[in-house]
Amino acid sequence: MKKYIASIAVCVAFGLNAQASVILRTGVDAGQAVLSDGALDSFWQISTDGGGTYNAAKVLFPPQICCGMESVASTAKWISDPSITDSSSSTGWGIGNTVRVQRTFDLSGYDLSTVSLAGFWRVADFRQGVYLNGNLIDPSTADGGSAWGGDQAISVALGSGFFVSGVNTLELRGSSGNSQWDGFWLDATVSGRQGAVGEVPEPGTFVLMGAGVALLALQRRLRR
Repeated sequence: MKKYIASIAVCVAFGLNAQASVILRTGVDAGQAVLSDGALDSFWQISTDGGGTYNAAKVLFPPQICCGMESVASTAKWISDPSITDSSSSTGWGIGNTVRVQRTFDLSGYDLSTVSLAGFWRVADFRQGVYLNGNLIDPSTADGGSAWGGDQAISVALGSGFFVSGVNTLELRGSSGNSQWDGFWLDATVSGRQGAVGEVPEPGTFVLMGAGVALLALQRRLRR
């Protein structure tokens, strides 16, 4: 009986501090299924004028992908400006312009001291930075180097102070060298524990706690 009670205690503790994750990918729907070519990505907004105007990003057609861009993992897709067409390699970024693509994700209920981010990104043509809530996460992501033919690792470590409780914004920035075959690609995961100290447990946790109390009562009856 003691073993069962110990198991319930572990389950309750896990329920109060459950590990959870938020998957951040380009070109996928809410269920992480990849979108069809030319579909609008409702999670990502893109601006080709330095952040003045944002529009829903668009999944690239095969003609807009070349030169090693096609070697990305199939879990995500390249996205770019919604003005692109399937008959042209041009995305309309313009040479030298800094283009931004961003999305939000919610960390309400997470213990921020346990939250981290890890993954990979690419931009065609040149890196201008990966930002989290306006903070550059790593200078190497903004070094202006070419980044279309190979994955570029990105990470935000525990205790970085970059995450906030509630809505967070992840932004990728890049620029074009020839205004052709331009786009962003990302496959990353935010991980952490839900259930900060003092937080009201979820209904499922109450069920576990109730089961534990019931087992304690049963143990007392058996002893009698």
